Amino acid sequence: MWFTKKNTLSDEQATALNEQAWTAFREQNLDVALEHFQTLAKACPADPRWMNGVGAVSLAREDRAGARRHFQMAAEHDYPGSHYNLGIMAYQEDDLDAAHRHFLRAAEHDYPGSHYNLGTMAFQEGDHDAARHYFQQAAKYDCPRSHFYLGSMAYQDGDHDAAVEHLDNAVRHDHAEALNLLGDIHLHAERYSQAEQAYRRATELGNVDGYNNLGLLYLQLEDYQQAKQALLQALQSDHVYAQHNLAVAYHRLGELEAAERWYLISFSQHGNLQSLENLGHVYGHSGREVEGQALVAASDKLYEDQPLNEYEQALIDRLLA
Repeated sequence: MWFTKKNTLSDEQATALNEQAWTAFREQNLDVALEHFQTLAKACPADPRWMNGVGAVSLAREDRAGARRHFQMAAEHDYPGSHYNLGIMAYQEDDLDAAHRHFLRAAEHDYPGSHYNLGTMAFQEGDHDAARHYFQQAAKYDCPRSHFYLGSMAYQDGDHDAAVEHLDNAVRHDHAEALNLLGDIHLHAERYSQAEQAYRRATELGNVDGYNNLGLLYLQLEDYQQAKQALLQALQSDHVYAQHNLAVAYHRLGELEAAERWYLISFSQHGNLQSLENLGHVYGHSGREVEGQALVAASDKLYEDQPLNEYEQALIDRLLA
């Protein structure tokens, strides 16, 4: 037990008071939350739940010193929530050793989020075996982000069946990144209707990558009108590749003026060299063969980090003016 039984409150009353405090905290009523935690402190001074709660209120009020002090008090009682909170604070302060130590202590109590955080830290350090171990532990508690990571790692390892299994688990929680990766796997396997379903669900969640991927799917299916509509949606959210992909849709529809415009925007704003090359092809199809050939040659040289000749440089400068 993390609280003493010899106090003016029964265990049930102390638990109820703690829950009331956290309800007020979640409603951002910090004064009421603090009052409840302080009442718990007076009745049960050895109960680490009030220490952790006061720490959370302090942190919400940007009093990191007070938060750390109270979390450490609770951690001395081996209270898992405070180990987790100290881990978060240490991670934010780039003290990765302390973060790892506190997350490990929280994980020993199966505290939600601790295994996932250990997994992400291991993944960032390149230790994929440890990351996979921690994500698998977190997945036992149906952590959608861990399902996604496991699916992503399986995909990178070429195990698409395992990837789909993990991603399906993440998708049950409407994990947008998982939906997009699941769509990519279905697209690679030419399961177009399933890919479309995954991407479209991502768009329903407001995910801009979903619109871009939906556009790419329709481009592959040569349904350029639908591709254009999806990519226009991606464009509204400033997706970095939407301009280039929209230009491709216009290009394949034969709408060369619009294609030229969007290839130019993509190149000028994002330095997309594929857009520059494609712009050269549009120029060629529009009767500007010399300029078109120069742009294609310039894109090849820029890819290989080679210098442009005087004409190519002048042409690029004019485009960017």
